Amino acid sequence: MKLPQLAEDIQAQPASLACVLQQQCGKGHVELLHAASLLRSANRVVITGIGASMFASIPLENLLCSHGIDAVAIEAAELLHYRSKAYRDAVVIMVSRSGESIEIVKLLSTLKGCLPIIGVTNDAASTLAREVDVSLHAGSLPDEMVAIQSYTGTLLTLHLLGMAVLEELGAAEKEVEAILPGLSSLIAINLDELLGWDPFLEGGAPVHLLGRGPSYGSALEGALLFQETAKAPAIGMSAATFRHGPVEIVDQGFRGLIFAPQGCTCDLNLALAQDLVRFGGRVRVIGPQNADASGLEWFSMPSVPEMLAPLFEIVPVQVAALRLAQLKGMTVGSFRYTPRVTRDEATFGC
Repeated sequence: MKLPQLAEDIQAQPASLACVLQQQCGKGHVELLHAASLLRSANRVVITGIGASMFASIPLENLLCSHGIDAVAIEAAELLHYRSKAYRDAVVIMVSRSGESIEIVKLLSTLKGCLPIIGVTNDAASTLAREVDVSLHAGSLPDEMVAIQSYTGTLLTLHLLGMAVLEELGAAEKEVEAILPGLSSLIAINLDELLGWDPFLEGGAPVHLLGRGPSYGSALEGALLFQETAKAPAIGMSAATFRHGPVEIVDQGFRGLIFAPQGCTCDLNLALAQDLVRFGGRVRVIGPQNADASGLEWFSMPSVPEMLAPLFEIVPVQVAALRLAQLKGMTVGSFRYTPRVTRDEATFGC
């Protein structure tokens, strides 16, 4: 049976990431180092995007902050309408798969010439690529509609940019080359076990996706995948925020995915997972399996550095969203209302 295009996009991610690595460490190397130099000398760094591009920016925000660099990720619409005047001393990184999203185009018009702008896009001919001070072409393979390869491609481009800022690009290149075979194996295993999602997804309860740090971006992107792919409600949230009140919704109908990569908050995430199971919820943990965390369902991940975990941990969610779309009889990968590129802030043009 022929796989839907979205499944083929999931399968192609290791090859796509190899293209991204080749672009950033080869043809795009000079631009990457130029962008890193700008960021290294910046008073503050603002990273902005919308949708999947915004969520892919969260690990870079964490990476820079963890090394004492004043960085903040702000959704493009919020920066455009409410917050841009507060960051006139910053270097801005604008992230957009198409380079044509309306909020990004308007931000360019507002900020160009006022402060340095770095653009990260998968379209080298886009408005974003043409109008910024330094343009980074991600170089990932194209997706059908839903951001799959372009999402992980943006994650990797931004990670390499961050490592270049820290003057560790060579080590990062070797590290990524070493882990890509593990991603191929992970994708194959998850697609082979596609039907294993059925018991978890039955009943139609919204899925809550909970994470911290770099994986907070995975939680938000995961919810978006359920919404776009399966047209199903899903909630992405900080695991810490969920403990402060939203946990009251947990009962036997609750479905939760908890990201628990190796890192400083892994034990906190596993403790939350165990509590949610104790409260009657159905929970699956996405991370390197921990023998000390008994009684949990796992989607086991390779042990990779926390900042690279988002490249891996999004794969089970991509597959889960695909399966839920199939269970609902949806045309996988199609959009009902959203155009491929959002060019209007007010209407959907229909």
